Amino acid sequence: MKLQHRVHGGELLTSNQALIIQAAQFARNAHERQKRKYSGLPYIVHPARVAGRVAVHPLADEEMVAAAFLHDVVEDTPYTLKEIEAEFGQRVAQLVNELTKPDAISHEVRSGRKGRELKQLADASQRAKIIKLLDRIDNLQDMRDAPREFVEQYCQESRNLADAIGDADLERKQELLACIERFPDRA
Repeated sequence: MKLQHRVHGGELLTSNQALIIQAAQFARNAHERQKRKYSGLPYIVHPARVAGRVAVHPLADEEMVAAAFLHDVVEDTPYTLKEIEAEFGQRVAQLVNELTKPDAISHEVRSGRKGRELKQLADASQRAKIIKLLDRIDNLQDMRDAPREFVEQYCQESRNLADAIGDADLERKQELLACIERFPDRA
């Protein structure tokens, strides 16, 4: 049985619902002035779409949905992993950490950086891998206006990602590969 937590808009929420709403609000505030690179949409649209997809995944729980909302906060805003942990607890922070790119090494080429990311993700939990697959699917769906060279590179990196972590969710792996194939002239 879920414990009732607080009132939101006149409704009583469970602690699980409250965690998700808190993460959504935190992410919205953290990404407030950011826009998506190729679509120009407010950045929060991306983590919200990913969190929505995670929420309906059969293995999802409230921590996964919260981490999906927060997955780009540490990389793209001034917030730290310690602040995420203080606000959302160790389990959500661990998922966010697994999804956060390793720190870039000065003058490191993209292929080296992406190799380190793949290694980190290959060692991640199944929960983090599922979020990452859904994140990548959403990113690909948002790249219609990206430069051809970048899309080619990103599609290849996405194939590598599917190979490295697709075992966590074979259905999402196939969906990711299908998204890549939608760029036949680019991939």
